[in-house]
Order: sequence, then structure tokens, then C-alpha cells
Amino acid sequence: MESTPYIQTDLPSNQSVLQQKLQTKLDYLTSIQSAVVAGDDRQIYELLDSQKYDLKVRQKSETETNRPLAVLVDDMKDELSHHLGQKLINYLSETFPFFYYEETQLGVFQLYFGNWWDRRHFGILDPLAVKFIFNDDEYEKLEKAVELSAHGQRYNSQVIEDTTRANETLQKVVDEQNQRDAERTQLLAQLSSSEERGGLFGNRGQSEQREVLKERLKQLDSADAKSQKVPALIAENNTQILNYSKEDTILIYEQRAITDTFGTFDEFQQAVGSLYENYVGSLAAAAEEGGV
Repeated sequence: MESTPYIQTDLPSNQSVLQQKLQTKLDYLTSIQSAVVAGDDRQIYELLDSQKYDLKVRQKSETETNRPLAVLVDDMKDELSHHLGQKLINYLSETFPFFYYEETQLGVFQLYFGNWWDRRHFGILDPLAVKFIFNDDEYEKLEKAVELSAHGQRYNSQVIEDTTRANETLQKVVDEQNQRDAERTQLLAQLSSSEERGGLFGNRGQSEQREVLKERLKQLDSADAKSQKVPALIAENNTQILNYSKEDTILIYEQRAITDTFGTFDEFQQAVGSLYENYVGSLAAAAEEGGV
């Protein structure tokens, strides 16, 4: 019996396509390496995100993303962040002189506001994105302080006023001690007299009067007990007032630092929002002039 031949699988070669894709990846990594060696941070930013670079620096919006290539260096972002952070922080020391940075781990830069005591931790600096990532609560506090200062108020004015008023109320409880003592003496005398007159067969009116006297004595005892706690409460409130006042002072320092550098808070916000294009654009301008 004659055997039927099996059909053979015929696969076309894709070696040229594969080789081209591999070469593209190798070229990308070589370009990154060359830029790092040359200290050409501008090229690194373009290689990390060509679409963002073209949009922000060249004002071109039709560039396709190079993310498929950029993923090749995702596992070395910490090293790249540290590398890029060096020149970036030098630049920021001139443009945002009131910010201070601390690299708490490789490529991670904590952001602080000011060189004064109790300076605030204000967020982090992301050198890869050339971006400040502010702590929302701290930034909103500064923003609110700026808004209030336009009306001659401080951030903690109201809470300081309320706490001060609370202290005045507490102090009044202490100041009225002699008055309470005199009233207690009088009430006890009235109660004793009422009980002597009423005896076992006191009328209903006398009984109700004694209950009123006893209730008032309870109120005086409660006020006395509260007065014992007043010094500690006032001390606690004074500590809070001091902390609020310190915070207001820090916020004033921050606002003054911003206005001394930028003129207005709005100008500061604009500078923050355009940090990438301003910084990377300055690198591109320096490259065109023959620098790196």
C-alpha cells in the first residue's frame, strides 16, 4: 500500500524583522548610556518620554509615544532619578531657593520648605518627571493662608481667638470660687433652717424648697470640681495657642519667601506648573549653544 506523504509546516523567516527590533532596543539603551556618560540630561529626558519632550519643549503634539522602549529602563529608575536629580537640584536652588531636599533613599528626594526652625515637610521632588509632588494638606494650608492674608487675617486667627475665649471662661470658674463659697454657706444655712422647721411633718412647699437648695448645692460642687481641673486645661490651651502661633509664623515666612522670589503666589503656582518645560527647555537651549 502506497503511503500518503505528510504535509510539512513551512514557516517564513522573520529574522530581519526580529533583528531590526533587537537593534532598535540596543540603540535605545546605547543612547541612554551615552547620554549618562556625557552628562546630557536633556537627551535623557527626551529618551525617557519623547512625546512629553516634544509637547513641552518643541511644542509639537503629533509625536508618538516611545513608551515601549522606555520600559527597558524601568528597573533603573532609582539610579536615573539620582543622576538627574543632581543638576535639577542645582537649578532649583536658584529658581526655588526656599526649598530644601533630602535624598532619603536612592533617587527619592524629600522636599522641605525653608531653612528656619520647624520647617515643614512639603512633599517630594520627582526628577524623572521634573515635578514637585506637594503634600496636599500642607499645600492647601499655605494656599488658604495666602487667601486669608489678603484680608489681613492669619490661618489660625479664628481658632486662637476661640481658644483664648475658652480660657477666659475657664478662668472665670476659678475667679468665682469665693462667690460660690459664700453662696454655699448661705444655702447650707437655709437648708438647715428648713429642715429644723419642717421636722417629720414638713409641708410640701418646704420639701420642694429643700430639693431646690440641694440641687443648687450640687451645681456648686460640680463647678468646684471643674475649677480643680481648670489650671491644667488652661495650660493645655495655652500650649495649643503657642503651637498655632508658631504655625502662623511659619506660614508668614513661607509667603514672604514666595513673594520675595516670585512677586505673587500666582506667579509661584505658574512656575511650579511649568517646571518641566522651563528646566528641560533650559537644557535644550544650553545644548544649542554648545553646552551640555
